[in-house]
Amino acid sequence: MSDDAKQQQPAQDEAPQQAEQQQQHQQQQQGDDRVPRVVREIVQLPPDPNDNDGDDDGDENATPFDSFGDDEEDIDITHARITDMAPLARFHKLKTLCLRQNHITEISGLENCTQLEELELRDNLLEKIENVNHLTELKALDVSYNGIRKIKHISQLVKLEKLFLANNKIKAIEHLNHLANLTMLELGANRIREIEGLDALVNLRQLFLGKNKITHISGLDNLMNLRVLSLQSNRIEKIEGLENLKHLEELYLSHNGITVIEGLDHQLELSVLDVSANRIEHLSGVSHLTALDEFWCNTNKLSSWPELEQLKPCAHITCVYFEGNPLSEDTMYRKKLKLTLPSLKQIDATLCGK
Repeated sequence: MSDDAKQQQPAQDEAPQQAEQQQQHQQQQQGDDRVPRVVREIVQLPPDPNDNDGDDDGDENATPFDSFGDDEEDIDITHARITDMAPLARFHKLKTLCLRQNHITEISGLENCTQLEELELRDNLLEKIENVNHLTELKALDVSYNGIRKIKHISQLVKLEKLFLANNKIKAIEHLNHLANLTMLELGANRIREIEGLDALVNLRQLFLGKNKITHISGLDNLMNLRVLSLQSNRIEKIEGLENLKHLEELYLSHNGITVIEGLDHQLELSVLDVSANRIEHLSGVSHLTALDEFWCNTNKLSSWPELEQLKPCAHITCVYFEGNPLSEDTMYRKKLKLTLPSLKQIDATLCGK
């Protein structure tokens, strides 16, 4: 083969390759043309009347009150994240309202609820009592577990019988002079240092002042109808100021700094006495309490068995708590108690005979 022929050979070999590549490129373009184009037009379908999961304006404005008719007399909505009470304005016949454990920061919407008898706003985010003074038919008001600092704006609630103000930030008992029909007052777990402002509550039967900062028992002279008094978890060192409470049936003084049981000379109707978790070393001042049914004296400093002789005149006593005292370490502890007080049915947390 000549040199010219050798030089032309590669060119001849490249021609079929170029033709093949061009053919593949044409097939690829034709293939791309066969791919359908994406349609980007958005077609809006009519709403499905059976679809309840939509986010339309109606759902956004819905409230937990919508399921109640205008003539509703009782509404109870708990733990529903309610923040606004305004929708209540349409309930003119409402008698009981419970909105416990919600996110309410302001009492409102009650301007037309003048027949309301019970209002419970327990465990919300309230900082004050307001907009309730016109509810003159109200018999029970519960605003416990909020952030209320003062008792006010309730002077017109003269029919009020039960008032719950526990677990707030109240420092003083005040503005209760007009509530003569009050029979139950709950002020536990606040910041109260002095028992005061109760002189007008002559019908009070139950008073709860536990978990405060009270140092002296006083201000109770006019509460002659009192049946239950709770002063546990305070800073009291002496039992006193109970002379006029002759009908007292239950007295709770646990978790204080009391060293002697005294000042109960006139409490002859006392059936429950709780002086547990104090500093009592001797059992005295109880032998005259013949109506005593339950005596709680656990977690004190009693060490002598003869001390229990003080309870023998209490012939109807059925339950005692002495665990946490030195004498409870006696291996014959339960047997000795039962021999001393045959009427017992329960010793500490265990029923007798078990």
